[in-house]
Amino acid sequence: MPKAGAKQKKQAKPQKPAAKKPLVATQPVSKPQAALSAGMFLYTNDSWSARYFDPSDLHCIERKVFG
Repeated sequence: MPKAGAKQKKQAKPQKPAAKKPLVATQPVSKPQAALSAGMFLYTNDSWSARYFDPSDLHCIERKVFG
């Protein structure tokens, strides 16, 4: 039993881990299906170049300055 004037250290209670939300609700069945749902796919024509070389886009300006 501690003395009357002695201070007792409070022990920190272990915290419960926060319930984590899963990053992906369901795993995609196939890679092509996952790519289409995320909008990630290769172009079969040169339509990507219009956005890549758009002078009003900051990324395009960075490519010209630092490239």
